Amino acid sequence: MAAKRRVSRVRKGVKARSPATSQLAQLRARAQKLGARLVAEVRRRKLDQRMLAEAKRARLKMARQIPALRARGLKLAAELSRAVRNARAIERARQTALTNVAELRAQLSRKREELRRTSIELAKLARDSAARARATIAAPHVAAESAAPRDLRPPGAELSPGEEPHTPAGESLHSADEESQI
Repeated sequence: MAAKRRVSRVRKGVKARSPATSQLAQLRARAQKLGARLVAEVRRRKLDQRMLAEAKRARLKMARQIPALRARGLKLAAELSRAVRNARAIERARQTALTNVAELRAQLSRKREELRRTSIELAKLARDSAARARATIAAPHVAAESAAPRDLRPPGAELSPGEEPHTPAGESLHSADEESQI
């Protein structure tokens, strides 16, 4: 009988590892992890450096723009204050104009009323004059009486001694007989 061979329990394709080999494999795996970490860190640092460079460029750009923006802001503030002053002046002028218009309207109303009263008085005088003219034309003997001189003094005014009454166009209140006696 032939002797049986001993079959090793080691699977095919898998080599038996020694402790040094497994430690070496662990070190390689750890080195790969560390290398990957190092690459990631390098990428992160490059990104950080790019971000810092961008921030620095943006800061410089802003630093150049700030004085221009400040000057523009001051200019706009001055324009705004000028516009506000102009608006106030325009409002004051508008209020003054409104006051003047109100005064002119009141004056116009007074003048209109005065004109209305004057027109009424003139119309009355015209009617009276027309009535006298009709009466003069209708009755010639009445005209002689009305042609007598009239006293133009206001009612209730008295003559001082030696004063002649005022009459139109040099007429006298005294009759011709009275003048011959004087």
